[in-house]
Amino acid sequence: MNFVSRRCKRERRQRKGCSIDGEGGSAGHALSSAPALGFSMALSPALSAHKRGALIVGLKPVTSPAWWLDPVRATVFIVLPIFCLAAYFNRFNYADFNASEDFLTPQTFGLGLFSMALLILGMTVGRSLQKRQDVVTMVDAGRAEKVLVAIGWVTIIAYALLLGTLVTQISLVLELIRGNAGAGSELRRVLGRIPGITSFIQFGMVYLALLSALVAMANYRPPLRIWVMTVTILIVTLLRALLASERLAMLEALAAMFVIPIAYWWRPSLWRGLAPLIGVILVFVAFAAGEYFRSWQYYQAFYDSYFAFISQRFFGYFSTSINNGAGAYILYGQQSPVPEITSAWVTRFPILGQIIKPTGDLSMLDTFLLTYASPEFNNPGGFYAAYLDYTFVIASAFMVLLGLVIGGVYRSFQNKTLVGLMLYPAVFLGQTDFIRLVYVADVRTLPVFLGVVIVNYALRPVAMPRHRLLATIVSPR
Repeated sequence: MNFVSRRCKRERRQRKGCSIDGEGGSAGHALSSAPALGFSMALSPALSAHKRGALIVGLKPVTSPAWWLDPVRATVFIVLPIFCLAAYFNRFNYADFNASEDFLTPQTFGLGLFSMALLILGMTVGRSLQKRQDVVTMVDAGRAEKVLVAIGWVTIIAYALLLGTLVTQISLVLELIRGNAGAGSELRRVLGRIPGITSFIQFGMVYLALLSALVAMANYRPPLRIWVMTVTILIVTLLRALLASERLAMLEALAAMFVIPIAYWWRPSLWRGLAPLIGVILVFVAFAAGEYFRSWQYYQAFYDSYFAFISQRFFGYFSTSINNGAGAYILYGQQSPVPEITSAWVTRFPILGQIIKPTGDLSMLDTFLLTYASPEFNNPGGFYAAYLDYTFVIASAFMVLLGLVIGGVYRSFQNKTLVGLMLYPAVFLGQTDFIRLVYVADVRTLPVFLGVVIVNYALRPVAMPRHRLLATIVSPR
């Protein structure tokens, strides 16, 4: 808002009335009246109620996103080195994770690199298909707050259904805290999962991403009820991560909250450049805290120290994912009658999924894990997943198309469109975890994509190039 005020000062001798005022604590950075900005409310019915004003996302000049937020650079400089290190160390520790052998041959290692190269190609093309531009998005402040409240309540109600059953299982929760090895699996079994209903807990990621975008990019000042709702969502997400052993849930919440501020608030510096390293350390710490309750009580008799256990287990999740994907490709690859891994949106969808893949049927990957590996380490390896589901040609096309989607979402994020800002935190999280699984195609991301579509429709945003809006401000009608 300061830069607009300075512009107004320069124009004060020529004209009067150029101002952008905050209207009320909850409205934040708002348009006090349409005529003062010089653009007609006919731009959108969403902005016709000029008494409430509008939040303008992206009006303030911001820095470019950090280099590691670019999916191509993240893949080349972060994912690729981890993939190679995990593949190398797999030969030394595969037996520790109950795998029958090291399935990483030159052929399967090369397939993983080839799959990664196709993904990078798709991301590069997908990014270039959209023009790079500086976009500002205007949304009605009152409507934005109502949408936040609505999607927040949906999230909280879904969590209440999921975790509500634990009220009668306090003894199990206490046993988990005491370190009972079997309490964790029993807690996961008694959770009140309702297919298609409790999945809406994933709307929490959309809620946090939207709130982060409005606060970081539009100077929105949330009222008390929004803060209370946000804290509530974070608390139940933490409970889900601990009691349901879903560490990924907490990572999703953190990505939704901090990807946007890191991209557009944090000025370029050495610390911002090293943020991926700091992030890996923090993820390791969070992983170590979760595994203490999840599995340490069972494995402590086999290790001299907790650090030895947790470091091996942390890197083991990457190496076993690669070994699983390579082994399943060698033994079962391209023999699956129905795509299982990359089509989770469909095969695990309520009712429809049971028709396509009847309940109780062992999947190809499950068969491999039971015979040659361990069901405990069941990630299929994201760079191999498509080649387990389809023929070589179709799988290669799938990787390119997936890259096109990721690249397109990143370009929208660069352009600061509301859809890009809400969606890219989930896409970026999935990109950094591609060694383990195809997160974007996982069933848990379907509610995220659905939530972004619903929120964008409900907000009725008006987007235009930033220079056009500034020109309108300077030259009022």
